[in-house]
Amino acid sequence: SSSNRQQQKRQVPLSRWTFLFLLLFEVDEKTRRMALRAFHTSADENVSHIPRGKAALTRMDIKPRTALGTIGGNSLRDRHAPSGKGGVTKTAFAVPAQITRVKTDAFTTRPPSQLTTSTTTSALPTHNRQPTPAHKPTPPQQEDEFPEPEVMDMDVGQIALALSNKLVIEDIDESDRDNPQLCAEYVKEIYAYMRELEIKYQVDPAYLSTQSQINSKMRAILIDWLIQVHLRFTLLQETLYLTVSIIDRYLQVEPCDKSDLQLVGVTAMLIASKYEEMYAPQVDDFVFITDRTYSSDRIRSMERHMLNALDYSFGNPLCLHFLRRYSRAGNAGPEMHTMAKFLLELSLTDYHCLRFLPSQLAATALYISCKICSDGEWTPTLHHYSTYSESQLLPCAGRLTWLVSHMATSKQQAVRKKYSSSKFLKVATNSGLHSRPIRELAAADSTS
Repeated sequence: SSSNRQQQKRQVPLSRWTFLFLLLFEVDEKTRRMALRAFHTSADENVSHIPRGKAALTRMDIKPRTALGTIGGNSLRDRHAPSGKGGVTKTAFAVPAQITRVKTDAFTTRPPSQLTTSTTTSALPTHNRQPTPAHKPTPPQQEDEFPEPEVMDMDVGQIALALSNKLVIEDIDESDRDNPQLCAEYVKEIYAYMRELEIKYQVDPAYLSTQSQINSKMRAILIDWLIQVHLRFTLLQETLYLTVSIIDRYLQVEPCDKSDLQLVGVTAMLIASKYEEMYAPQVDDFVFITDRTYSSDRIRSMERHMLNALDYSFGNPLCLHFLRRYSRAGNAGPEMHTMAKFLLELSLTDYHCLRFLPSQLAATALYISCKICSDGEWTPTLHHYSTYSESQLLPCAGRLTWLVSHMATSKQQAVRKKYSSSKFLKVATNSGLHSRPIRELAAADSTS
């Protein structure tokens, strides 16, 4: 009947201890179902009279904290921080409304109105709730938070000079950037490294003072003869400069007799040819060129000795390497570039030119060549790529022009005859070599 069904629905509310007793011990299925139904009812008898809020936490000796509390350093603010697109709040768990309104700094310092509360209607008493402020007042914005920029006094002349220097310096590597074989991206670093190497391999300008049987005149005679041998074998220009460098570096560290000086010269050219040439001359060629003064075995023995003395190191930069770079920066034509090479080969026979670095010799040779061939000046582009100003080149320019003014009376004529041929544009016969600016530079030489 209907009255019996209503009586079955009205079950006696069970306490929590009775419910746990039924779950832990074996009871029949019907009694367990009745206990569960009575436990989930919303009757007033099932509402616990334990105080809620901060008083309950204090009575139970529980420190208010979040899930990880002070161990993990998390706060309730981190669990309600906006994330994702549009500032959508992702709530990790629902917090009862009464706990979110407890005024304690252990949970959060944000206004209670910004906290997420449970959407489920709670039957707990709300007589302890306190009103929350509608919004937190924002502090007024300071007026000087974004100050206006001040106008600084700048020298217009300095700005114009800096901009003009930038505009007049030409990028000589711009046309090579599409060709990976020319290494336009690394050319500045390469030449900066070469400037370091030339200092490392610089020869002592007074090294002949340690030689008892060799002087500067013997050195000049040897190199003048090697220039003729170099022309006879039609070797590369780099081979000649490297030969002279090997001779000076070897004589700097090893004593040498006067009778072995020519042997040192031909062995140095043999080593330089193997380093630079695709098809180097044979040892028998140097035996023949010395009129069989030295045997092939003796040349090979000297080769081993020189390689060990120089530690097999022959990567020092040469004057010709820097000259090619500077000629491009100065837009030098064939005549101007050949004139500079003529001046550099004149410096090979001169012992006093050892005090100048290869880069300085190359820059000075092009500087004099500009005055002879085009009456040009030392441009900002040349100053930028060579790093030498005109005043820094004057001491070296005085020495080179002194050699030019005395080449007609010198006993070493190999360079002058070589550059008097049409193959080298007859630059040695140029009338500009005896012009007034060249004579003035030669008169300023301090070593003459």
